[in-house]
Amino acid sequence: MLVALLGLCAAAFCADPDPPARVPRFSDFPFDQWAAAPDHSAIKWEVHLLPPVLSPHQRLLQRIQVVVPGSELEKRRGSGEIVVLARFEDSDGRQWRTANRLNLANVQPGVKSQELTFTLTAFVRPGSYRVLVALAFHKAGESGEMEHNFTRRSLHVAAIRNDPLPEAWQSLPPVEVLPPVDGADAWFLPDVKGRQSLPLKGTAPQIDLLVNMTPSERSSNGASAQRRNMASVIPALKVLSDLNAATRPPSFAAIDLTHHRIGYETRNAAALDWRALAKALTDNNPGIIDAKSLAAQASIRDYFAREMARRAGASGPPRWLIILSGPMAFFGQEETPLPELPPDPNRHIVYLRFSGGFGGMGGRGPGRSGPGGPAGIGPDVRIAPAERIHGPMPGFPMIIPGGPGRGGGGIDAAFPDDLERVLKPMGARVIPIATPEIFRKVLALLMQDIAGGGERAAQ
Repeated sequence: MLVALLGLCAAAFCADPDPPARVPRFSDFPFDQWAAAPDHSAIKWEVHLLPPVLSPHQRLLQRIQVVVPGSELEKRRGSGEIVVLARFEDSDGRQWRTANRLNLANVQPGVKSQELTFTLTAFVRPGSYRVLVALAFHKAGESGEMEHNFTRRSLHVAAIRNDPLPEAWQSLPPVEVLPPVDGADAWFLPDVKGRQSLPLKGTAPQIDLLVNMTPSERSSNGASAQRRNMASVIPALKVLSDLNAATRPPSFAAIDLTHHRIGYETRNAAALDWRALAKALTDNNPGIIDAKSLAAQASIRDYFAREMARRAGASGPPRWLIILSGPMAFFGQEETPLPELPPDPNRHIVYLRFSGGFGGMGGRGPGRSGPGGPAGIGPDVRIAPAERIHGPMPGFPMIIPGGPGRGGGGIDAAFPDDLERVLKPMGARVIPIATPEIFRKVLALLMQDIAGGGERAAQ
C-alpha cells in the first residue's frame, strides 16, 4: 500500500492546491549552465542507461533509470520536489529533452529503507548519442541555487542483427521522447507521431485489420484479461496500420463479441480516430453485461463465425483479413454449423494470436492504480523497497502458458483456443506471437506474402 500511495504523488497526482505541470520545464532550471561545468553530485544517486529493447510498437526503446536512496528522501520529505531532466544529443547537434518530477509534500515517514526510481523513456534509432542527466532538489518557497546532480553518458544503440525490416525506421526521427500516459493511451501512444515505412511491392491488395476487443473468457478477471489483450494487440494494430499507408492503407474494425457489435470501424487504419477507438475500448467494461448481452452469450461463437464469413467470404480480387487477438474459450455455446466458404485462392485469412507476454511493456491500462502497477513503456516514478533489476522490466502475466498442439496439459489443454477452431475450417493461418522479435519476423514474411501471395508467414 505504501508503494501505491507514494507513487501517486508523482508528477501531477499530488493533492496540491496549485500543483506543478506534470512535465517540468527545462527553462525553469539552469541545465545549460550545469552542462558547461564538470559532473557534479550533491545528492546520492545512481544513473543507469538500460539496454535498448525492441518494444511491442516495433521501435527500439531506450530507458534512463535514476535511483535515489530513501535516506535522501527522508531528509527532504514534506516540502519541495525532486526533478529529473535528461537530454539526448546526436552527432549533428540535434537535441531531445525529457523530464519528470516527484512532489515531496505527501511523502510520509518510513521511506529511509526504500528508494525512489525515475524511469525516462524514448524511442531511438540505431546510432551514437550523448545523454546528459540532471537531478535537482528544489525546496518550496526558497530561491537561489538549488541542490543538483549532473552527469553525462555515451550511448550507442546497435542495429538489430539480421533485421528482417531494415528500412522500416528510415523516415523516423532519431529520438522520440515518450510523454507520461495513462489509461488506454498507454497502449496506442497517440502522441508518438512517427510512422514506420512498410510499403508493399507491386499492386497492393485489399487488407482488412480486425481487433478482438473482447476480454478472454479464460480469465476469472475479465477486466485484467482485456487489459492484457489490448496491451498486445493495440501496439500491433498501430504497426500494421502503417502497411502501405502512403498508397492503399488497410481498413480497420474492432469487434465486441460479447455485445455482438462492431465497436469502431474505419476504411483508413492509418488515419483512425484514436479517441473514438479508445472510448469504445474503455466503454467495453467486461464487468458490466446487460440482460440483452447476457442472453447473447450462448451465440458468441455463431456471431464470430458469421462476421468472419461476411468479411472474408465474398469472391473477388486478392484480399487479406488479418485478425489480432489473444486466445479465447467459449463456454455453453449453441452448436450451430460453421459457415462453409467456397475455395478461393484470392482469399487470405491470417489470425495473429498474441500472448500476454508480448504486450508486457505496454504500460498501465484503464483502471490500474497508477505507478504501483507493472512497469511499462512510458515514463514512471515510484518509491519501493530497494530491490530492483537493472534490465528489461517485468511484464504482465501470460494470457496463455502455451498453445494448442504443443503438448503438456494445464489450462491450454483444458480450454483450446475457440477462435482458432472457428477460423481454421475457413482456411485461416494461425500464427502465435509471443514476443516483439517474433512479431517483427512475422510482419516481414507477411509483407512478402501479401505482395506475392505466398504462405511463408505461417512457417
